[in-house]
Amino acid sequence: MNHLKIDKIEVFPIRAPRKEAARAGNFSNPVTASEFGVVRILADDGCEGLGEISITSPRIGFSLCHAARSLLAPRLIGLDPLALPQVLRVIDSTLMGELSAPYLRAAFEMALLDLAGRALGVPVYQLLGGKARECVPLAWGIYQKSPHEMADDATVGLATGFQAIKLKVGRRLADDVEAVRAVAQAIGKDVPLRLDANMSWRSVPQAAAAIRALAAEGTISWIEQPLSRLNLDGMRLLRQNSTIPIMADESLQTLQDAYEVARAQAADVFNVYVCEAGGLTAAAQIFAFASALDIPCIIGSQAELGIGTAAAAHLGVAVSDLPYPCETFGPLRYENDVVAPGPRIERGMLYPPEGPGLGVQLDWDTLRRWRVEE
Repeated sequence: MNHLKIDKIEVFPIRAPRKEAARAGNFSNPVTASEFGVVRILADDGCEGLGEISITSPRIGFSLCHAARSLLAPRLIGLDPLALPQVLRVIDSTLMGELSAPYLRAAFEMALLDLAGRALGVPVYQLLGGKARECVPLAWGIYQKSPHEMADDATVGLATGFQAIKLKVGRRLADDVEAVRAVAQAIGKDVPLRLDANMSWRSVPQAAAAIRALAAEGTISWIEQPLSRLNLDGMRLLRQNSTIPIMADESLQTLQDAYEVARAQAADVFNVYVCEAGGLTAAAQIFAFASALDIPCIIGSQAELGIGTAAAAHLGVAVSDLPYPCETFGPLRYENDVVAPGPRIERGMLYPPEGPGLGVQLDWDTLRRWRVEE
């Protein structure tokens, strides 16, 4: 193969309307549309790769698009897109540990792996080591609504084929208790529920009391991120004094975070995001690290569109250990998608597209319709 060079980089900020408003934790403003960035890297032979800047909270997608275009793109022009370690080294040295660096790094790595797969004629999962499974089992997530609505959503989710149910909690405790009770009664108390507090509880005693009250209403798989992301000591105390497992989410983004959480013995389960880890290879490193410590992981989601979800699908079929259903069904949250066709989600299973690279193509009509002029 001839030596390739990155010839052009395009970044498109878009706003994707949601089918329903996202209400989670104790955040007062529901999210009715999500901000994304689509990164398109073109090599000098015409080959392209697609990546997605995915971040729901905080809502800084457009500012990250500006950084991608003005800070990163000029430094990558002329580099070999197949020399992934060298290109990532330039990205890392440019961003220098900024808090938003993993999201940008993930988007560009996604596009580079897509480009490499297309150039080599293989799916991205082959670049990650090959398939360990054919598809990724999924859990259905339910935002904060009335107890009746949440119960109906859970019933439909299980009937559709999703293999677990996740509920957003963190409102007034009485409201959370009523919601968990309604869902448990609707689907049966033997069906385990995942409860995501999104850092809503402000102290160990408050979190412990909430966990006891919620656990009395149904079978709980785990409590996700009960305390603030930096309160690892508090999460360890909850683990020591509760029979309900604790999952790290906001506390765990990068591989360094995974090490700190494990060292603090602050979580029983890791929630790993491609966009927060800094890319597919970084997320795979977290899975490998956790596996060495016998800490199970799932793949989490910032409700990505089709590009990011395709990336998660490729990761999900490639990692060695995936004991629980994952939460990467983002495209189902939106009216449309920026790729056509998008990744296949069928009977609660996510399948990686089988074409070369990520296996997705831009839907230019939707991209133009959703694009936001800066």
